[in-house]
Amino acid sequence: MDGVPRPTALRRRAVVLAAVAALAVLAAAMIAARAFLDSPAGASFINDYPGAYDPPLGTPEGFPAWLRWTHWLSAFLLLFIVSSGLHLRAGKRPPAFVTRRTTGAFAARSPSRLGLHSWWHLVVDTLWVITGLVYVVALVASGHWQRLIPTDVTVVPNAVSSAVQYLALDWPAHDTWAGYNSLQQLFYAATVVIAAPLATLTGLRLSPVWPTRWMRARGPLSDSAARRAHRVVLWYFLAFTVAHVALVLLTGARENLNGIYAGIDDAGSWLGVGLFALSTGVMAAAWVLLRPPAQIAIAQRVADVRVMPAPPRTPGG
Repeated sequence: MDGVPRPTALRRRAVVLAAVAALAVLAAAMIAARAFLDSPAGASFINDYPGAYDPPLGTPEGFPAWLRWTHWLSAFLLLFIVSSGLHLRAGKRPPAFVTRRTTGAFAARSPSRLGLHSWWHLVVDTLWVITGLVYVVALVASGHWQRLIPTDVTVVPNAVSSAVQYLALDWPAHDTWAGYNSLQQLFYAATVVIAAPLATLTGLRLSPVWPTRWMRARGPLSDSAARRAHRVVLWYFLAFTVAHVALVLLTGARENLNGIYAGIDDAGSWLGVGLFALSTGVMAAAWVLLRPPAQIAIAQRVADVRVMPAPPRTPGG
């Protein structure tokens, strides 16, 4: 109808208004943080809680090879988890359907037919969970968990202190080789201990492997609750990744990249930057190469695949 905004236009307007409101709130928070730091109360608070506490004696330092590899592999797989998840969210017809065979290494007694995006989502999810299990086992066995899991109640005021300093664009003193500041620690711990398991459990609930007897029409085991929680975790990982990468690059890019990519404590070397650029290039190449045609080719090696004809083009399309 003439004069009535279309739903798409209304959504775009809502997104624009939300973005403007978020920027206004961020600007106000930055001004308030700067004013607080310049006040006597703020200076006293930062003196008492600089943004981090001393880690327990014997806490390992640095970034061993297993941590560097699982960090990069998790990011690599998360790229395809998010992209396939967004395809599923769009609700469009998949380009192919995949059904596990009843014989062979990946046989299933009563296989379910899955859309290509669902199948690919499960594949990369499984690899991501395996990578996460390797990471957690190595984290506990090596003692590096003490860098990640808070061990002192002052983590809370120190995290507030770090947040205020970040908002005021007055970066808190940090030495990620020796330990994370308290805000980093809380977010990293929440990602590993809460977000990742929640993503796994809700993904299992929505997958064909979830037992029918454990399904419920309402409550936390219902389809709707699992989808909502899974969606929230998806957006959390997107926001976390953007903030994490931005802070790595803004708070001493060479030193940070040398630690997590090259495993060296050196603020002057360019090795970490080179490895970061190389790994980003690998991810970009994989993004281009592992499109639906390649996914179909992979699926055909382990399952029966029915490729759907391309939808007819609309006039002018």
